[in-house]
Amino acid sequence: MKPFSKVFASLFGSEVFDQETARRRSIHREWDRQRASAMTPSELEEIDAIFSRNL
Repeated sequence: MKPFSKVFASLFGSEVFDQETARRRSIHREWDRQRASAMTPSELEEIDAIFSRNL
């Protein structure tokens, strides 16, 4: 298991994130998921408005 974790760490870096950075990344991931599932331009605008208020 050690070699796998070393490869993973080298691919994604060993950057340390604080909780605020982790929270923002989580919001952005969910924002992207919701945008991908939007059916109409108005849905997309609504999703953008909701998520942009949280940042």
